[in-house]
Amino acid sequence: MNERARVPFALLGVVLLVGSASITAGLGAVTPTREPATEAAVEQSRTSLGGVVHDATRAAARDAAASPVVAPANTTLGRTLASTGTPFRAALELRTYLAVRDRLSATTERGLTVEPSLPPLQDSTDIAAALARTTVEPVGANATAVRTTVANVTLTATRDGRVVDTYRVSPTVTVQTPVFALHERTTSYQQRLDSGATEPGLARRATARLYGVAWARGLTQYGGGPIANVVSNQHVAVATNHALLAQQRATFGAADDTGRRAVRVAAARAAGTDLLAATGQSGQQIQQLLAGVDAATPGSTLDPVTAANPSTTPESTLNVAVGEQATTAFDRFAAADLETALAAPYRATVERRRVVTDRATTTTGHARPTGANWTLVGTEQTHETTVTSVEPTAGSPTQPWHSFATTARRVTETTRTERRWRRNHTARTTVETTTETRRVSIRLVARHDGGNAPSAPIRSVHERGGALDGPNLAAIEGRARTQLLGDEGTVDALARRTRSDDTTQTTVRGERPSELRDWVYRDIVRLREQVANVSVAVERGALGTYQVNPSGELAAELRARRAQLVDAPDAYDGVADRARVAARGAYLDAVIAQLERRADDRNGVKERFADLLAARGLRLDRLRSMMTARSQVTTPTSRSISGVGGPYSLDVDGAPAYLTLASVNRTQTDSLREGSVRPLAARNTNIFTVPYGDAADGLVGKLFDGDRVRLRSAARALAAGEELATHDTLEADVEAAVTRRRRGMRRVLRRAGVGDSRSERRKIVAAGLGAWQTVAERALAVTENRGPDTVAAVAVRRSPGSFDGPADRDDLRRSLRAAATDGRGVPESSVTPHVERARQVVGKLAKRSVGRAANQTTTAVRERLESKTGKLAAVPSGLPVTPLPSQWYATMNVWDISVRGGYDRFSVSVPDGGPGRRLTYVRDGRAVGIDWNGDGEPARAGTATAVTFAYRTAVVVVVPPGGQGVGDVDGNADERSAGWR
Repeated sequence: MNERARVPFALLGVVLLVGSASITAGLGAVTPTREPATEAAVEQSRTSLGGVVHDATRAAARDAAASPVVAPANTTLGRTLASTGTPFRAALELRTYLAVRDRLSATTERGLTVEPSLPPLQDSTDIAAALARTTVEPVGANATAVRTTVANVTLTATRDGRVVDTYRVSPTVTVQTPVFALHERTTSYQQRLDSGATEPGLARRATARLYGVAWARGLTQYGGGPIANVVSNQHVAVATNHALLAQQRATFGAADDTGRRAVRVAAARAAGTDLLAATGQSGQQIQQLLAGVDAATPGSTLDPVTAANPSTTPESTLNVAVGEQATTAFDRFAAADLETALAAPYRATVERRRVVTDRATTTTGHARPTGANWTLVGTEQTHETTVTSVEPTAGSPTQPWHSFATTARRVTETTRTERRWRRNHTARTTVETTTETRRVSIRLVARHDGGNAPSAPIRSVHERGGALDGPNLAAIEGRARTQLLGDEGTVDALARRTRSDDTTQTTVRGERPSELRDWVYRDIVRLREQVANVSVAVERGALGTYQVNPSGELAAELRARRAQLVDAPDAYDGVADRARVAARGAYLDAVIAQLERRADDRNGVKERFADLLAARGLRLDRLRSMMTARSQVTTPTSRSISGVGGPYSLDVDGAPAYLTLASVNRTQTDSLREGSVRPLAARNTNIFTVPYGDAADGLVGKLFDGDRVRLRSAARALAAGEELATHDTLEADVEAAVTRRRRGMRRVLRRAGVGDSRSERRKIVAAGLGAWQTVAERALAVTENRGPDTVAAVAVRRSPGSFDGPADRDDLRRSLRAAATDGRGVPESSVTPHVERARQVVGKLAKRSVGRAANQTTTAVRERLESKTGKLAAVPSGLPVTPLPSQWYATMNVWDISVRGGYDRFSVSVPDGGPGRRLTYVRDGRAVGIDWNGDGEPARAGTATAVTFAYRTAVVVVVPPGGQGVGDVDGNADERSAGWR
């Protein structure tokens, strides 16, 4: 509608208004057409408004990134922001609204002024309305831009102070600003820091690194390296910082470059002064390692500790053999069960089976006279039994029975009954004859028991011959006939007495060759060595966390290989050969039974171990899960972020860059605040400090004998501290315990008829133990069977006539071993002070000695350390992976580690809006204020929550059996940093 058409209609409207109300009402709804000047002014205002919203969005994004509302405050503003569920975005939208409102300005075109406006904010209702008007949402896959819409901006057109027109517009603009990307990634980073040790994130990554360090150091300590503290808080700090950087790369595609360099330096320092020094690295080699790290690709996670120590991992397998269990089972078998095993093949079960068939009965004569009224006045009866031989029925018994003899008899029993009768004066006599016949078959059958030997034919079973040219079971049949049949007259009498089927069973024993026991004994000795070498491979970590039961697996392996180990022939070379095989089977069953008992014992230990962990707030299944999860860690790489306006390379800046356990002045963190902070606090507890301590004793049991310590543990403690003031007291008590065992071994020799006098037996024992020079060495030899076995060898050599064969020699060895383990231990009151003193000394000297390790060769460090500590570092530690005492599979220990910390200031920045300009997202824990009502005083909106974390993990280390075990020996089993409360 043009201007010329508009005037007549206006005039017409006036006329109609005067003349007709109805027509006026019908035309009153027509919207007036704007003048061209108004259209131009409005379009100019609309265009200007888009630029205002764009600039306001960028400004609001910078403010929101610099002071993000992460945790809303309990204020009018904070509660309103919190009610949206996304306080950061709500604060950004509110800032955008306020920035737009502040930037609104009027435009004038041909004398017409258009003024945009948004309502001022006075209360929470207005804030909510402003948030409802304003939408700022991320755009693109990586949220590198935002789309902003401000709804219902009022445009008021005036000319000469008179309102010409009013209407509302909702401008929408897209702005290239990755403010959401920075916030979302920082939120994701915080989530990764808060995740548990079994999930991707800080705790799992730190656990993986701590496992590498702990296993390398634990195995080095086990191998004799001067390591007093396997896992220290210094290692925890390096692992934590390393993991923090890895989470930065995973989240932002980049890591704090200063932090990366700081972690390398800290790792190198820890390695140089501690781990590398103990494993053969000099200060020069440390520098070479650092150079190798610097030469690596950007973002490399090459670690000097890992590079220097490609150590055994929890997934590495450990071969666990039957070992000493074979000997222990053999000793018991030879003493108690061998005789039974040998007797069974020479034993036969014999049955006499009587079967009655063809039974028949006939009767002749009369029982009474004919007629009535006869009275019985007398009876006379005679019996006659005849037995005649008949042909036995053909047939054979079912396996495994076989027939010794078969015979049959026809038994005829005749009964003649004569009765006298009287009626009035008349007498009569009747005769009745009853004849019963039956066939009685008598069969003598036998079954060879065989014991544990598989069924197979036996050559020469009932005649002399075969192995050892023994009698076999030649006499069995004759003895069976004698016991169950007898002569022909006896068989006839037996048939005469048989009226129904009947079976009689007895056992008949044959004669054994005199040399049978020694012959079989030597064969079982050879089998014992085979069994001892049977092994299964188990993962070290699974062993230490009781996921596998080695004894149970060994028992299963022996069951699977039983036929192969028994090695039964297709046909036995006589009964002696079957006795040999039966003994092999019985011995294997004894070993399997013992292993199964040990498996049950280990299950009990597992339950007590789980209870101990639970008392410390740990669960055994979680301990296993953490160990498994750490193997799933991957290495993130640096990368840029694509998107609108991209790609973007983020810069991460943590303050401090390296979270140290020490206090840090804020002037060093660029936080622009005063005072000091302690960025990191850690506590790590070594659970099993000594193998006979309360924790270990509660698990494996019987390590204490009342208030006494086992001689073995006391001897190891004595060997670990020869220069301490407590040494003499402990040595005297250990020597007394050894002396008691010497007397026991002399009594064994006397009972065995070894030595002509007490003096001679004393010399034999002294010669046997003379190979070990110190009290500690002799005590260990006595408790580890080396001493008793050597005494046995000396006795056999000096008194050969006292022994008839290998069985006698083994009996002596077993008896001497029993005497060596029989006796009280060493008073705990002399052991504990010695061990504690050793730990204190080694801790001080180790720290003093390795403090300069990075600048000296390892050889020099070791020489200086060992010259001052002697064997102190060999103080035994850890928990033997039992069963004890007959088997020691490995030694394990657990470190319970808790860490908490955070950045004083954490920021992520990206280029934004031209050279030198950056969008920086900051999390520093400060309060965030927004002046939402224009009174000049920012109202508390919330807090830019600092990036903090806390995690708890645990590390299990497993080393082979023996040696000094594994654990912290510096006297500080519960290590807490200065900031731990």
